[in-house]
Amino acid sequence: MNWLALRLLRPYLIIAAALSVASAAFVLAGAYVIRQQADVHGIVIGDYAADRTGLCEPLVSCLPAGSATNLAQAIALVAAFVPLLLGLILGVPLFAREREESTDDFLLTQSVPRLRWLITKLRWALVAGGIGAVTVAVPFRLAAARYTLILDDAGFAVLRELHRNNIGFMVMQTVFITALAGIIGLAVGRTLRTLALTVAAWPVALVAAQIGGLLLGLLAVVLTSWSGPLSMMFGTLTEDETATFAALALAAGTAVTVLLGRRIIAPSGPTHTSAEGVEQSRGS
Repeated sequence: MNWLALRLLRPYLIIAAALSVASAAFVLAGAYVIRQQADVHGIVIGDYAADRTGLCEPLVSCLPAGSATNLAQAIALVAAFVPLLLGLILGVPLFAREREESTDDFLLTQSVPRLRWLITKLRWALVAGGIGAVTVAVPFRLAAARYTLILDDAGFAVLRELHRNNIGFMVMQTVFITALAGIIGLAVGRTLRTLALTVAAWPVALVAAQIGGLLLGLLAVVLTSWSGPLSMMFGTLTEDETATFAALALAAGTAVTVLLGRRIIAPSGPTHTSAEGVEQSRGS
């Protein structure tokens, strides 16, 4: 079953891999150019992990005007939207295309249980999405986040909420969108409708994740308030901590989405082992 799932996913895996590698290369190259131009202008920008604003005043860009600022803006767009695009590439056609073209009938003639078909394809899609997102998120966080953080455009401050400069949040966003698009496609069976519904649900899911992350953070504060060391570790509610809690909320949402997919598959009845069985099941 694994080889069949990978064979069906191969075109989308190739596209997702190409997008991930190209995005990571752009982030690294852009960060290098920005650093070079900053050095030429005598601008020192601190490491994001150690000092979020470096030697720049908050909300005031100290990047050199021109290509450096443009590159930082482009990198911010990559960080904000590539996790979504990866999820759409892998999730939308996962089941919707098969149902739309009735190619899932072939599986029914191979004695493949419906639930195993769901879990196997979804598992490989989620793994591929997670790897693709990590490929982009790690270079962004380590090499470029320090530059996008000091962009002075208010619109890019909003864009930061889509990735939170957090590897876990970016990765889980891709994983969740992949699962959501896959299960929506399983339910509606139309590619364009699946795409539209997933894109419409994306901002709602992000808001829910942010709220869920905040609630988890507050719960952590309450549970660790009795211990000073634990409170220092889990109860400070820094931007990174709230983003990590939001990633956990997305992980919970992914689990719920997969369970909904199991519920959709379950009522479909027993698997037929021949083409005649498929026709009989359709006729009934």
